[in-house]
Amino acid sequence: MTAVNAMLVIIVLSLLAYALLAGADFGGGFWDLVAGWSGKQERDPEGQRGLIAASLGPVWEANHVWLIFVIVSVFSAFPTAFGTIATSLELPLGFALVGIVLRGAAYVYRAYGEGAALPDRWWGRIFAGASVLTPFMFGVSGAALATGSLGPQSTPTEPFRSAFALTAGVLAVVVTAFLAAVYLCHNAAQSPATTHLVPVFRRKAIGAAIASGAVAVAMLPFLYRDAPIVAARFTDRSIPFAAVSAICGIASLLVLWRERYVLARVTAALAVATVLGGWAAAQFPDLLVSKGGIDAYSAVQSAAAPQSVDAMLIAMCLGMAVVLPSFYLLLKIFSRPAVDEH
Repeated sequence: MTAVNAMLVIIVLSLLAYALLAGADFGGGFWDLVAGWSGKQERDPEGQRGLIAASLGPVWEANHVWLIFVIVSVFSAFPTAFGTIATSLELPLGFALVGIVLRGAAYVYRAYGEGAALPDRWWGRIFAGASVLTPFMFGVSGAALATGSLGPQSTPTEPFRSAFALTAGVLAVVVTAFLAAVYLCHNAAQSPATTHLVPVFRRKAIGAAIASGAVAVAMLPFLYRDAPIVAARFTDRSIPFAAVSAICGIASLLVLWRERYVLARVTAALAVATVLGGWAAAQFPDLLVSKGGIDAYSAVQSAAAPQSVDAMLIAMCLGMAVVLPSFYLLLKIFSRPAVDEH
C-alpha cells in the first residue's frame, strides 16, 4: 500500500468513527427535537430529553476529534483538492460549522445556564435544530463531491442543486437518528428510572431503520442521474457493501424486535459502516469528481510531495496511538449515563 492510499484509509476510518460516534450524538438531538410531537400518548417526553442529555454526557464534544483528523489529513496530504473542496462547499460546510457551534453553546446554556439570555426551552430548540442541520449539511457535502458539478468556477449554491445531494442530506439525518435510537435503547435499560423509555426508543429505532432503507432506495435513481461516474463505480465495486448494509439493517430490525439491544448496536453500526465503505469505494480514487471526469482532484494528482505525505502518515499514526486508548478509556468510564431519578 502506498503512503497516499494509507492516508486515504486513515481519512475513511476517521470519517467512520465520526459517523458512528458523533453521528449518534446528532441523532440524539433529532429525538430531542421531536420528543412529544405525537401528543399526549407519547410517553414522558421530558424523560426522553433527560436520557438524551445524560447519554451525551461529557464525551460528546470529544467525538469531534475525528473530524479534526479528517480536516488535517486532507489539508496536509491533499492540499490542491482541499482548496477546491473548501471553496466549492463553502456554504454547506459553513452551515455545518454554525450548527456545531450553536449546538455546543445551546447544550451548555440549557444544561447549566439556568435561563441565561434565553429560556431553557429555546436553548433546547436551538440545540435540537442544530443537531439536524449539521448532519444534513455533511450529507449534502459528501454527495456533492461525487456529482462532478463542483470546481473553481462553481457557485456557492451549486451543492444544493442536485437532488442526489439533497437526498443524501436527508439520509444522513435519518441514519444518525437510527443510530441514536438504537444506542438509547441500551442506555435506557441501564437504570430503573429510565426502563419505561426502552419501548419508546425501540419503536423509534425500528421506524428510523425502515425510513433509512426507504431513503437509501429512493436515492439510487438520483445517484445514477446526477453522479454517473461514481454510479458506474458503485455498480462495479460497491454492490457487496450495499448488500451487507441491507442484511445488517434487516438484522437490526430482528434483534430490536427480540430486544437484544447490545447486538442491535453492533448490527446498526455495521449497517452504517458499510454504507460509508461503499461510498468510499465508489469515490476512489477521486477526492472530488471534476467536470468532464478529468482526474485533477484524484488522490495521486492532488497529493503533496512524497516527503510531506510520509511525514503526515507517521504523525497521524502516532496521533492515533495516543488518541485511541484515551478515547476508549473515556467511553468506558462514562459508558453508563447518570440519569437524575428525581
